[in-house]
Amino acid sequence: MEMFIILAKKLNKMNSNFLLPWIKITRLQFYPMTWLAYTVGALCSFKILDNFNLTVYLLGYLALFLIEFATVVSNEYYDYETDKINNNFSPFTGGSRMIVEGKITFNQAKSAIVVAIIFALVLGFILTINYNVYALLILSIGSFLGLAYTVPPFKLSYRGLGELDVGITHSFYIILAGFTLQTPTLNITLPWIVSVPLFFSIFGVIILGGFPDYEADKNTDKRTLTVLFGKRNASLISITSILISIVSSIFILYFEILGAIGNLFLIASIHGLILIYLLVTKVLKNSSKNRIDRLLQISLSYILWFTIVPLLYLLNIF
Repeated sequence: MEMFIILAKKLNKMNSNFLLPWIKITRLQFYPMTWLAYTVGALCSFKILDNFNLTVYLLGYLALFLIEFATVVSNEYYDYETDKINNNFSPFTGGSRMIVEGKITFNQAKSAIVVAIIFALVLGFILTINYNVYALLILSIGSFLGLAYTVPPFKLSYRGLGELDVGITHSFYIILAGFTLQTPTLNITLPWIVSVPLFFSIFGVIILGGFPDYEADKNTDKRTLTVLFGKRNASLISITSILISIVSSIFILYFEILGAIGNLFLIASIHGLILIYLLVTKVLKNSSKNRIDRLLQISLSYILWFTIVPLLYLLNIF
């Protein structure tokens, strides 16, 4: 009996040593926002055209989950040099450090990226054959946008285009993917309209994510907008983008595009103004500050308004 207990403990330890690094490198804290935006797109199809296929919704999200996973792991793989010297890493920036700490090897990471993309495209092929002729194309675009962030030869995050890539993929692309997988057309305005404030909120916030990584990125020639323009000017770009997200949400409210639920954008606007105030007082007046974890928490929660409010409208909650 004692031998079985010892064996069970060893197996449990082996599973922990194998599974925990992969759970950490996946960085699951960033997936809910993507899922919410994808769901907004799918429900736009149901709300406007009364067209919704649960199988397409589930298989489509599984494929997008795999693409996001491959993107996250590729970031860890190709950002190894900057992550290795980054002393300001946190749950929000600097990677999971699983490759840096040797808990996942480069070969394992590369294999995971390839397998995830292959499975995502297989799902796209299945969807194309059975449900939507454009499904494989839609998912292929997502794969390109995701991997191009750090994978050569594009390496957009090393050329000052990473923030734009993240903004587009997590707003316009993911919402339109959710919509077009259900209904293959781009001439419906609602998915485009709700993507606008989401894009500018994400673009403004993702710039802030470059602040803790500034020194490490600069030393490894990773030209984020923060490295290219400096923290002060990057803060001004972030503030401008957040202001545009507020204005565009007020536009949606004013024209009653989301009905009465759109009034919640007033609260979102207050949240955005508080964020701008903190940027002015905490960042612009102290551009050398490295850790801004609290500010990043407030920033990431601000983004959620632009998925949750449309979602409540589409679900007829109010």
